[in-house]
Amino acid sequence: MKNHTQVRAAAPARADRPTVLRPLPWLVRALRLALVALPVAALAATIPTNPSFSVSASVVRGCAVSGNTGQVSGIPFGSINFGSHPALQSGALQSMAGSSMGSQAKLVCTPGTAVQISVDGGQNRVGAQRRMSNGAGKYVPYDLELVQGTPALLAPNVPVGLVIDATPLALPVRGTATLPGATAAAGIYADTVQVTLSW
Repeated sequence: MKNHTQVRAAAPARADRPTVLRPLPWLVRALRLALVALPVAALAATIPTNPSFSVSASVVRGCAVSGNTGQVSGIPFGSINFGSHPALQSGALQSMAGSSMGSQAKLVCTPGTAVQISVDGGQNRVGAQRRMSNGAGKYVPYDLELVQGTPALLAPNVPVGLVIDATPLALPVRGTATLPGATAAAGIYADTVQVTLSW
């Protein structure tokens, strides 16, 4: 009995069939782990664990009428009333603004605000002298001064420094009238002055 061994020849590789390279299994797993871990590492590098933001505010210096911050005109700074006196009386009389009328606006300012007050010469001024008039050609001269610390004369239209802070303050203005004695006719003497505050 004869043994027949068949030998099959390998088919030659076709020139038009590409060779496929298969990656090793351990390399595939390593690449997958690297791709999954990459976003986590990137987030850890860009998002801080203790973020912060800035907070700021600006306080502007200024003044307002206490209790009526929208009022900008017609503010009652007060009235100086020297009272009633005999026609023959002479000499000086003093009175504070608002001391007799009881209605005087109070001002508040941002602490540290440099405030100045000025008062015009009134309706009957002669030179630098303010005067009250009886409407019939007779006058009683008077002066105004700021009484805060050392009294300061409020000459017509000359600004004087005034200290106002967050505590409501009525303008500390004092008037001094000089009665002329026998030359004063009986009647009511009056004047109106304009007060200006600047800062």
